[in-house]
Amino acid sequence: MIGQPVIGRRLALGAPLLLLACGGRELPPPPARPAGYAWLTPLRLNVADLEVVDTPPEGRVDPPAPINPAAEVARMGRDRIVPSGTTNRARFVVEAASLVRSGDSVSVLLRAGVEVLDAGRRVAFAQAESRRSLSGFGSSAAARSRAAETVMVGAMDDLNVEFELQVRRNLRDWLLETTPTAPLAPVDSPGGIERQDLPRG
Repeated sequence: MIGQPVIGRRLALGAPLLLLACGGRELPPPPARPAGYAWLTPLRLNVADLEVVDTPPEGRVDPPAPINPAAEVARMGRDRIVPSGTTNRARFVVEAASLVRSGDSVSVLLRAGVEVLDAGRRVAFAQAESRRSLSGFGSSAAARSRAAETVMVGAMDDLNVEFELQVRRNLRDWLLETTPTAPLAPVDSPGGIERQDLPRG
């Protein structure tokens, strides 16, 4: 069964484009979060291998960019897709990863797809996209860096939600369901983080 790409229909499960006017006030720091995405529910595919292509054709990044868009999307693919079969392979492609500044606004576009290949022929495919923007955050270097980080964190959250939705919808014949995993560390220990699902619509 060949999955058809569905782009941007449920971005952020509520707000596909975020445009905030902060009146030049300093942005609060993004909430603390684990590095990477392995703490989220793994997407186990019935393939033997995963290839990650992390050089997007749409990849403009205007500094400062404390989070590299292409590297972050690629890390999402490596962390969340788990090859769990014995034949065939999957290819995760970072298709767009840009952070563009214009005046006092910054915009992020992220798009990624995953395809299942059987003897080099694509037999299934899923794709997800997210966009976010922020403006009015001030002109200092610190404010510009904080704005870029804030937008990237939000856009990656959106992409994770949409990506899991599209994988479950379009690659369901290739998805191996798993039982809930144990926490990565005891919950009551310092820094203990439980593996958990993203919210679903």
